[in-house]
Amino acid sequence: MKRTITLVCLLALASWIATAAVQFLLQPASSFLDALIFRVPINALIGRVVTLMLVEFAVLVASGNSRFQELAIKRLTEADRKYSSLLQSLPVGVYRVAADGRILEANDPFAKILGFHDGADLKAAFLNLNQLCTNRADREKQLEKLKEGPAFAEFELRRVDERTVWVRDYPRATLNADGSISFVDGVCVEMHGIDGIMRDIAEHRKLQSMKEHFIVSVTHELRTPLVSIKGYVDHIVAKEPDLSKSVKAQIEVVRRNADRLLQLTNDLLNLEETETGHLDFKVRPIALREAIGECIEEVEPLVEEKGLQLKLEIPENLSKVSADPLRFTEILVNILENAIKFTPGHGEIMIRAEEGDSATTVSVTDTGIGIDPKDLNRVFEPFAVIRKPTYFKGTGLGLSLAKKLAEAQGGRVWASSVGKGRGSTFYFALPKKEEKWLMALG
Repeated sequence: MKRTITLVCLLALASWIATAAVQFLLQPASSFLDALIFRVPINALIGRVVTLMLVEFAVLVASGNSRFQELAIKRLTEADRKYSSLLQSLPVGVYRVAADGRILEANDPFAKILGFHDGADLKAAFLNLNQLCTNRADREKQLEKLKEGPAFAEFELRRVDERTVWVRDYPRATLNADGSISFVDGVCVEMHGIDGIMRDIAEHRKLQSMKEHFIVSVTHELRTPLVSIKGYVDHIVAKEPDLSKSVKAQIEVVRRNADRLLQLTNDLLNLEETETGHLDFKVRPIALREAIGECIEEVEPLVEEKGLQLKLEIPENLSKVSADPLRFTEILVNILENAIKFTPGHGEIMIRAEEGDSATTVSVTDTGIGIDPKDLNRVFEPFAVIRKPTYFKGTGLGLSLAKKLAEAQGGRVWASSVGKGRGSTFYFALPKKEEKWLMALG
């Protein structure tokens, strides 16, 4: 097309020049330019110029369209290649059939289910999926169900080698305006493949159950002697005032470590119970200011021991929240103990409460060692390996338990920090309406 238009343009220009040359020869008194331009009637000159411009414009348009078409074809070819590659790499059979069952498209895994080498061989066979079903009546019922929505099915197909195979099919129909089926797209897998996946899931659940039973058993076995050790140590400290300072100091070390181990076993047990759904929640409306005050009283000895300054910003007219009082205390105390642990002596801890439309948020801000931004999401993982000064010890179970307890009651927990050495803030939000809590707790 482009070459044809260019040729027409050249012929028109040559005709114009030839006409001027003839006129110049017939009227030698005039110059060639007079014959070519100056003595040509104005309407004829304009017509010739416009004709040449139109022809040239047509050449440019044809050239541009050609380049655009080449680029469009290239892009479509690349998209088709990517689509085909994705379709063929799937581990399941994918197909499209017409309303009458004719197989229009299929990837290689689907072709192999039917005994073909690849999708091209299957399409070349012009097979009908409805006719490959050994039970035609069930197939017809499934097609009727597809008019209402996706209809999972299991059925037997006859392969090209006359053997049969059971498959699970996950089809979806595209309907015409009158409600009839236009075509059906489906994902198909052999039954033995699905059975293998189900066995893997069952084995995983069995191992998970064994792990849960082991943790619960071990923590219970550890907890019993620890409670006994702590009881005897507390008794010695309280009933034996004549002990020497060195003996008392040694017994105090034993008591602190017994407390740590007992807290660790309790946290492990509670964490496991929240994950398995065995932890009971007794939800009722609680006054937030009073609940926060009780938590502060519990950690006050730790605050005084490190010489920390504890500040409060809690509005007087806070609405009640629906929560389990015991679990609320566990959440806030764990967050406060974490702030106390990682805040150097004479630092500051601020507790704030803010009421929103649907939830009340409590935050604990400290002036401690801070958190690297990349570790913010990992601080709630039990036993997470996060780099910090070696003199700060911790398993992360307290924060992990706080997060699980809040989420189990329809709330959430998160953290923020500007960076290392610049303190951090831990938040937990609790829904205000009891209906949401009940929904979360089932």
